[in-house]
Amino acid sequence: MRGGHDASQPHAGHDHGNQGASSGTYGPLPAPPAGDAHDLSEQSRAPADWGIEVVAVRYSAEGYVLDFRYRVLDPHKAAPLFKRQIKPYLIDEKTGARMGVPSPPKTGPLRSSNPPLADRTYFMFFANAGRLVQPGSTVTIVIGDFRVKAIVEQ
Repeated sequence: MRGGHDASQPHAGHDHGNQGASSGTYGPLPAPPAGDAHDLSEQSRAPADWGIEVVAVRYSAEGYVLDFRYRVLDPHKAAPLFKRQIKPYLIDEKTGARMGVPSPPKTGPLRSSNPPLADRTYFMFFANAGRLVQPGSTVTIVIGDFRVKAIVEQ
């Protein structure tokens, strides 16, 4: 699969080119520094600033995975979000816990990192060890300088 994952397809593609890069983390990461709280209005700025539209953050795999879906509107603006060297994470606003993107040895990081294409929906999976984040929780997605708050859907 080149460029991304269409949400209508039955399963996610794999980034085989990055098998060796692993965060080694499947559970919560250390707590973020103070001042990581953000306004939900950030989501409305994502298209203008980053060339993407947030589709959803969904509770998946019986709650052990949080599925972040976003649609690329402007591939040039969205390109920094696809850099393999950037390690995305999700912050649970209630507890401050940070969840990383799993990187199984056979598939590599569970995220899209090929160059983005316009009008495609992409994915990024975050580990939710112990099902700490629940549906209805407010989370912040962090990918390098990009930050956006979202509500976790069922």
